[in-house]
Amino acid sequence: MPKILHSTTGLIAAGLTLLSCAGCSSEPVASPRSDATLVDVVTIHHAGGQTSTFDGILRPRRDIALGFRTGGRVLALTVQVGDHVRAGQVLARLSRTEAVADSGQARAELTAATAEATRASEAARRATGLDGIGALSAADVRDRALTATAAIAKRDAAHAAFDRSRATLAASVLVAPEDGVVTERAADPGTVVGAGTTIVRLAAGGPEIEVQLPERVRVTRGTMADASFWSAPGLIAEARLRLVGPAADGALRLRTARFTVLGDVSQIPFNGSATVTLRMADPKATIRVPLTALGAEGPQPHVWSLSTTGDRVHRQPVHLIELRGDDAIVSGLPDGQRIVASGGDTLSEGQRVVMAGLVTGGN
Repeated sequence: MPKILHSTTGLIAAGLTLLSCAGCSSEPVASPRSDATLVDVVTIHHAGGQTSTFDGILRPRRDIALGFRTGGRVLALTVQVGDHVRAGQVLARLSRTEAVADSGQARAELTAATAEATRASEAARRATGLDGIGALSAADVRDRALTATAAIAKRDAAHAAFDRSRATLAASVLVAPEDGVVTERAADPGTVVGAGTTIVRLAAGGPEIEVQLPERVRVTRGTMADASFWSAPGLIAEARLRLVGPAADGALRLRTARFTVLGDVSQIPFNGSATVTLRMADPKATIRVPLTALGAEGPQPHVWSLSTTGDRVHRQPVHLIELRGDDAIVSGLPDGQRIVASGGDTLSEGQRVVMAGLVTGGN
């Protein structure tokens, strides 16, 4: 444990020296507030602990493979790899010659079937009741009704075929389902493709870093991290944990985690290497503190930690692991925390203090 560099006696001696030279300088000499307590402070650091840095791969949140719902010859591709596209933007087209012809034939067949259904329905309506007066036999009336029913069915079938032809015609145009970046063109104009064949691959939903976390690492959704990239040294971007796999790999005991990158990393290529550093302290990481820093008031040991402004103290519970000479091994403190090294028995929550000495402590 590093020794405290400045004692209270040393501070008083230094103060007397400054006072004796006060007349030699026009600068005023600062003095501690009368209501503040003079304390020695030590900065503590974790003794090793689990690493919080992991290698990963930059990937899109969604990797979408897009293809036509029908087969045909590719007429045109209107995008290139790397293009940013908007939802509804046309990406590719199939040759529409056959589709247009099929749609025209289906329309003509629907027109004919509709006319036949109308004629047969009117004939059946006129025949209704004629068998009762002897103008037609009951068999003839029944035949006309059946003929009308068949004609209506043919009309409905023709209507369905026409709708299908229009859908086929519409399917000859490939559009982006959402905003994204084109990462692959898997076909060229003139290529004959089948239904469902990938034509364009789209990265959508923003960039994420995929990492494999050991099962011993405990993280929750929303955990923040700093991301760096091998292809862009010096670039640091914020990242937030979006999800972590519920099950670990059976052999390596690793869970897949996805961190959403919050900064602009558009210049970083997908599938590039990245490093994620978690912004979380291991609550079980051990820290060596002066034995004199521990307070025993209450059911749990505690230390006095300094506020971010460094002028007030707050009670910080810790877990005592063991005693080592003049030091204590504890857990429950963040790395880099500044605590009161001694004299904590006279302090109270929120009390104002002035640092008499500050040294780097801890393991």
